[in-house]
Amino acid sequence: MKRPSIFIAAGVLALGATGCVDRQAQKESKATELVVNNPIKAVTVATVGTADLTEDVAVTGDVTASDDTTIGSKQTNRVVAVYVKDGDPVKAGQLLAVLDDSGAQAQLKQAQAQVSTALAAMASARAQVDQANRNYVIGPHKSSIQVALSRAAVQGSQRNLDKLVNGARPEERRQAQANLDSAKANLDLQIKQLERTKKLVDEGALSGQTLDQQKATYDQAKAQYQSAQEAVNINTNGSRQEDIDAARAEVKQQIESLRNAEDQKKLDPLLKDQVDAANAQLESARAQLSSARAQIQIASQTVADTKVIAPFNGHVSGRPIQAGTVAGANTAIVRVVSDAGVYFNGQVPSAYIDKLKVGQGVKIHVDGLPDKTFDGNIVGLNPLADSVARLFSVRVQMIGAAGIIRPGMFAHGAITVRTVPAATIVPTVAILARGTDKSVFVVESGKAKQFKVTTGLTKGDFTQVSGVPIGAKVVTAGQDTLVDGVQVSVKEVTTAYNGKSLLSSEDKS
Repeated sequence: MKRPSIFIAAGVLALGATGCVDRQAQKESKATELVVNNPIKAVTVATVGTADLTEDVAVTGDVTASDDTTIGSKQTNRVVAVYVKDGDPVKAGQLLAVLDDSGAQAQLKQAQAQVSTALAAMASARAQVDQANRNYVIGPHKSSIQVALSRAAVQGSQRNLDKLVNGARPEERRQAQANLDSAKANLDLQIKQLERTKKLVDEGALSGQTLDQQKATYDQAKAQYQSAQEAVNINTNGSRQEDIDAARAEVKQQIESLRNAEDQKKLDPLLKDQVDAANAQLESARAQLSSARAQIQIASQTVADTKVIAPFNGHVSGRPIQAGTVAGANTAIVRVVSDAGVYFNGQVPSAYIDKLKVGQGVKIHVDGLPDKTFDGNIVGLNPLADSVARLFSVRVQMIGAAGIIRPGMFAHGAITVRTVPAATIVPTVAILARGTDKSVFVVESGKAKQFKVTTGLTKGDFTQVSGVPIGAKVVTAGQDTLVDGVQVSVKEVTTAYNGKSLLSSEDKS
């Protein structure tokens, strides 16, 4: 009796398949036929459990040192010695290599000699300026005094001559006496002036030339005094012809002295020119000194450049240049990679960039060190995406990796952007997708019951769902041939959850 029923059902299904091209209908018809022919289905089930799920963003990139520099030669020179080799640790300030410094040392000595010469020239120029300034201040005053004294001497000698020629009269005698008194006062004044000048010269305020001039003035005053004394005597004793001749010669001499004093007075404006010339000479000496000192700095830097110094703590990367090699300008001598920190740049899709922020933690794995996990932090986010793939660059600083990870290694990390605590999870294979609908089959009282579910995060082999009770037995194998309500037999039960948070290197949603 059952066989005809089966044939009828099969015929109806075949007719439906012939009259309609709906693939979904064909699939359901086939599933019904299987159910009819084999009403009890053997299935594998897993227990629905809970777990803390995290949504992670994967980022990968090549490891790069925070400081990585190649120290090159700044001049064409021969490498004398190299003190490090590939892989050696170095400290900041450590001497790594030495270039020939004989030429640089010779330049430095020459520059130092030029500085000494320039210092001497500057000292001499400064002394000339001081002397020129003193002459400019004192010279016009001295020349004016000299002119006045010379005029007085001319007048005095002329009166003396007249007296000798005309003979002495009472009033002339009185006048001769007055001249004597005046000459005596002038002599006393010049004695005091000579003493003051000598003191100023000893103190360095006046030049020796000033003292000589004052001595000459003193001698003149003394001579005038003596002359006045003789005039008094002549008025008293009478004049002789030889005295008259001497008086005439004295007048001529005093007139010549006055002319010389006046000519010297005309040269006073030139004293300012002498000051300007001395200042110009001083400025020239100053410029030469600055140039010589600059040459010392250049030469000193050239000497320093013959020493190759480590700029920071790190390791030598690659084979350094060999001793004896002539290094040209910018020739690489030693490459030093810092141990201060390493990082890598990765790219993430635009959908995740708003979920990332600077300071966010990253779990990192490095190829070549499979048993180690490193912590890291996001230290930079590029605000501009790649124009082709629409990917954003993320810079990750690695923590505690100094001296362990080398630049050039490949790293990949996971950035947790969301955590779902106690999420309901099922094996991903248990989920059936038909169009936009998703469902699972659960075994209840020996029958398959279909539940529509909404999926969330996927971690490894498990997916977050809602719409199915925790503890239910969800079908993980054989569900493709099930329909709601069909009888099933459980041939195997698997564990859906191990009791720990699910972690994986990749997210799906």
